[in-house]
Amino acid sequence: MPRHEGLGIESMGKSEFFSRLENRAFEKRIPVKATIELTYGCNLRCVHCYNPTHKAKGELSTQEFYRIIDELAQEGCFLITFTGGEMFTRRDTFEILTYAKKKGFVIVLFTNATLITPERADRIQALQPLRVEISIYGATPETYERVTGIPGSFGRFLEGVERLRERKVPLLIKMPAMTLNQHEVKQAKALVEGWGIRFIYCSEITPRQDGSLEPLRYRISPQEVIQLDQEILGEWQGVGQEEEKCQASEGLFRCGCGKSSVAVTPYGEMNLCINFPVPQYDLRTGSVSSGWKALVEYIDSVGPSQAYECPSCDVRDYCRQGPVDAWLERGDFSPCLPYFKELASLEKQTYETKDSRQHSGCNGDGEKSKCGP
Repeated sequence: MPRHEGLGIESMGKSEFFSRLENRAFEKRIPVKATIELTYGCNLRCVHCYNPTHKAKGELSTQEFYRIIDELAQEGCFLITFTGGEMFTRRDTFEILTYAKKKGFVIVLFTNATLITPERADRIQALQPLRVEISIYGATPETYERVTGIPGSFGRFLEGVERLRERKVPLLIKMPAMTLNQHEVKQAKALVEGWGIRFIYCSEITPRQDGSLEPLRYRISPQEVIQLDQEILGEWQGVGQEEEKCQASEGLFRCGCGKSSVAVTPYGEMNLCINFPVPQYDLRTGSVSSGWKALVEYIDSVGPSQAYECPSCDVRDYCRQGPVDAWLERGDFSPCLPYFKELASLEKQTYETKDSRQHSGCNGDGEKSKCGP
């Protein structure tokens, strides 16, 4: 594990500590963060999911995961996010999580919470994860189960969350906003915050990893994204309200891909991130060290095509599109996708309207408001 001189966690909050550490790693090209998909097996069948199979076949063994965890430690990795599929469909999940903790890793868990029994809740509590992130798909059984496709899943979700709450496990609950549940985002926010848990939502829906565009059927329109942001956030706050993602810059990537973060599939493929199945370096036959070098070389070698418009785009500062979005839909990092161009244009228009009203001393209701510094 890396030594972190001059970054004493005692003198700062965890978020600031990890942010500073990652910034240093970004500059030095050290893979300090990893996401490991333990399985593609899942007990739900969510309509929008990028999971290509929902089945567990031919996945890494317990010992193979142990070796990968060992090698991640050797490369300087300090935080592992474990996810699925649904990780608790795998029988050896706790053995793998415990091994990572014994190696000194900070761990984050992603789950749908529907398989959290009292025993599992006890074991999660004992692991002392940095946090457990849970997906919520609706605020009512009808909406939630319309998304998951599994009757009774909403009740099991509620039970799982309550068991973790009782044990004071740090939680974050996330909602993917889509056509089937956008009318319940505000209600879900109230429900979650009523439990004393932080709530976030995301309107990003991506194609499946097998190339299918089927999930995009459930993506809400750019106009609906803006409306939802205004309704939930209370005012326009622009790009950055959603989860971290790859976005365009002078190069193609300004995120941690190939700079400070990696992803590993249940089959041992080492990729840039879980949404982007490239370059599929095979850890069953190679090492994490060699795989990381392959990712760095890939990021450094890939460049924009003639279709790249970002540097001259007048809505670039408002755009949520990243190179992965273009690659998943078009097989090319560079094209400007109409959906994101429209969304960015609407965000720019909304911001400029809001900014104009602020500087004229008037808010949206025609009342006087005090301009900030």
